[in-house]
Amino acid sequence: MSAANRYRGVALLALVGLFISIYLLLYHMGFYGVLACGAGSCDVVQASKYADFLGIPVPVWGVAWYGAVFVLSLVLQSSEGVVQPWGRLLDLAAFGGLGFSIYLTAVELFVIHAICLWCVVSAILATGIFLLVAPWTGWKRSTVPGAESAG
Repeated sequence: MSAANRYRGVALLALVGLFISIYLLLYHMGFYGVLACGAGSCDVVQASKYADFLGIPVPVWGVAWYGAVFVLSLVLQSSEGVVQPWGRLLDLAAFGGLGFSIYLTAVELFVIHAICLWCVVSAILATGIFLLVAPWTGWKRSTVPGAESAG
């Protein structure tokens, strides 16, 4: 898969995550009385003390992270030459997002004992973003103008 296609995939996943985070943020701010969740316990998770991280609502973190990943993927899609340091920043963001998703999922499972389906989808998106940018996949970014990526 070419670098451009990977960045397009990251952009698509980040855009979906951004919409979900905005939806959860609007709920957190009181714009929705009931969260559409299906079979999950989204209201329980969103009302828990873990709905804030460092005093900031978790959906705000999601909007910021998905927004940053989306912008980085667009920058990297349009770059013809050296992708450093933007590629490294995307690597770091993907790793951090995956770690934060693992933390939040563990809190849901082992502390709150409730699962939010929106949070599960967000964790899947973060995992997908990580897998698309993970350096151990053998994918090498272009470092010479016009060079194609292997992989």
